[in-house]
Amino acid sequence: MLGISFFEIFLFSFVLGLGGAVSPGPVSTAIISQAPRQGWRVGPLIALGHSLLELLVVVLIAFGLQRFLSQSIFQIAISFLGGLLLIFLGTSMLIDLRRGKIRLPNKNESGEQSKIRKVVWLGVATTLANPFWFAWWITVPTSYLAQAGALEALPLAAFYLGHISADFAWDSSLASFVAGERPWMNDKLYGLIIAVSGLFLVYLGTSFLIEGFRLIGIF
Repeated sequence: MLGISFFEIFLFSFVLGLGGAVSPGPVSTAIISQAPRQGWRVGPLIALGHSLLELLVVVLIAFGLQRFLSQSIFQIAISFLGGLLLIFLGTSMLIDLRRGKIRLPNKNESGEQSKIRKVVWLGVATTLANPFWFAWWITVPTSYLAQAGALEALPLAAFYLGHISADFAWDSSLASFVAGERPWMNDKLYGLIIAVSGLFLVYLGTSFLIEGFRLIGIF
């Protein structure tokens, strides 16, 4: 590994990943909108879906995926598909809020929690909806490890483990904070959180669509 240790790569990736995890995006928006209803478990479950998808990308990167993903046609495709998915998720939240389908459960409604599989898939969906996630994984890990002279399976595993450790740490902390005992939370405030989250997803989706149009030369 040319002088760079597993722990050094892990630590670098953890710090780098934490910087990305704390930035607002589809994943954190999903946690903020779901944790008041589902509890602290939303954080690690969404992080699990996110990390499983990243594991697939890491394996593919090991087989040279970055050369394929860097092509402009693929970047255009993920900009449009990600944008449309984000807009769909955001508008669905706003429509359900408008129809009165979204509210805080009372103590007798704990059985309404979504199945674990559904929350994990939410982590997958919100990850796929973010084109910047694709761009990050096909540039940062490979560039860093190439410069370190460590583009091998073990260094790539260290980078992956450091990254997902940051995701689990932040997502779990965020969900626990939002859920809590909720003495300050009520239906009105929860509805406001859902509205802001939905609008934010629509905004992100629109930005991604604009980027897609820019890539094909319309803007």
